[in-house]
Amino acid sequence: MRCLFRTFILFCTLVLLPGLSRADEPPLTVFAAASTQQAVEAVLSRCPQLISKACRGVFAASSTLARQIAGGAPADIYISANLKWMRYLSDNKYVVSNRVSVLASNRLVVVAPKSLEVPDMDDETLLGWLAGDRVAVGDPVHVPAGIYAEQALQALGAWQTLEGHLLRMPNVRAALAVVAHAEANAGIVYATDAAVSRDVKIVYRFDPSLHEPIRYPMAPLTGRDSKDVNRLIDLFLSETGKAAFRAAGFEVAAD
Repeated sequence: MRCLFRTFILFCTLVLLPGLSRADEPPLTVFAAASTQQAVEAVLSRCPQLISKACRGVFAASSTLARQIAGGAPADIYISANLKWMRYLSDNKYVVSNRVSVLASNRLVVVAPKSLEVPDMDDETLLGWLAGDRVAVGDPVHVPAGIYAEQALQALGAWQTLEGHLLRMPNVRAALAVVAHAEANAGIVYATDAAVSRDVKIVYRFDPSLHEPIRYPMAPLTGRDSKDVNRLIDLFLSETGKAAFRAAGFEVAAD
């Protein structure tokens, strides 16, 4: 009887301890561009159920996150709002270069406070209207949305005229917030950002040919390419992940 009791205790220990130790493990951490927050959080919320791991997201400008990773920040996966910062990390071997994959794409738009009356916009009307007030953008020096905005305005021949009107924000969501609070009449943001705010409206959509394609690459960090991290990457690339990005307004390839 005593032998059976010891066997039972040993069995419980072997079965339960792995679960307890796994619960004590730190969560998988995804450093992701601010514009992806809604979609990424939707995917990460499924982690406990689908990959039996806790996951968390850290959101900021792609450049800020890339610099933090280069400085040793403890992330597992990086999702950028453009290829430039992913290339920087890849070239310096901070991410696994042969594991880079593109999650989604986006569109660049001009937004205004919802209550503001604006004229119908063609290119000429847009540029004259933008010159009449401040324009909130992600800082074109390092924020991808601002870089795309600069490229579009240069292609339209308006960069020199409008450069002095720009409110340079630390990330695209901060630019959106400025317009949502009517602290500027206009902002240049992603279409997905406009979709998450009830306080702004899209007044103009830039032709995608005016700037580099807006792509969201993802890769695991060097040294973090574990089984659990790979399962999370597979979750992002699965139909569950694609559905989350589509629901947030991103364009996602069928395959």
